[in-house]
Order: sequence, then C-alpha cells, then structure tokens
Amino acid sequence: MPITNAQEKFVHELADMYDAEHQFLEAMGRMREMASDESLRMMLEEHMQQTEEQIQNLEEVFAELGEEPKRQECMGAKGLIDEGARMMEEVSSPELRDSVIAGAATKAEHYEMVGYADLIDGAEMLKKRKALRLLEQNREQESSAARRLERIAPRLGRAAA
Repeated sequence: MPITNAQEKFVHELADMYDAEHQFLEAMGRMREMASDESLRMMLEEHMQQTEEQIQNLEEVFAELGEEPKRQECMGAKGLIDEGARMMEEVSSPELRDSVIAGAATKAEHYEMVGYADLIDGAEMLKKRKALRLLEQNREQESSAARRLERIAPRLGRAAA
C-alpha cells in the first residue's frame, strides 16, 4: 500500500516500532534466561517491564490517531535479533555469552532510539501533543537502558577475557 501523506508515513513507522517492541520483548526474555550475570539479568528484567509500558504507550498513540494498533513487520529488529541469537549460540562460555547479550541489547536500544526520534519528529509535525509526550517517554527509557548497558559492558568484557 503506497504511503501518500505524512500521517500515513507516521502510522507506518508507528506500526513498525510497535512490532519492534514486541520482537525485542520476546528476545529479551530469551536473553534473560541465557544470562549468567545477575546484574545483567536484573537489568533485562527491568527493561522488559519498561518495554511492556512502551507497548502500551504506542497503543495510546494509535488511539490518539484513531487507529487500531497494528504490527508492520520490522525487518531491522528481526535482523538485530537474529544476529544476536546466532552469536549467543556460538559462544563457548557463560561469560562470553553475557558480553554478547550486553552488546546485542545495546544495539537494539540504539536502533529503538533512532526509531523514536523519527516518530517524535512525525508527532511534532502532525501536532499530536499526547503522542509526542508518550514517544519522548519511550525514547528516554531506551536511552537510559542503553547507558546502563554501556556501563556494565566493560565489566562483562573483562570477565569474558
């Protein structure tokens, strides 16, 4: 279906992010189960809860637009998840796996931050104030999760070495 105006583009990107959040939530559950580092496991658990809230926020954005929540397959999220899963299967120790998990999760957070930045621009252009507030909240949670992962990654890398 062709995209013919700014609102259609925004809804398409919103559906893409809605799918990405669902994919990442499922992937974080698998990562949490495979992680051996307790602080990494706790961080993933906390972000899973945030991701559930983010999904609800996206549903509210759909509602503000008068749209039903729908998922547009996010190939970027799928690719990041597939790449991380393949590496997690190939590592030879729990310490290396933790380092891989932290790296894969950080990549996902940065991907989401860029996606939310685009959505925020769209919400501003369409003058959707509630959507703007919800999307900014989601982006801040993604930024916070990325910072936390970036702080823990060096310790996990040293443990793997």
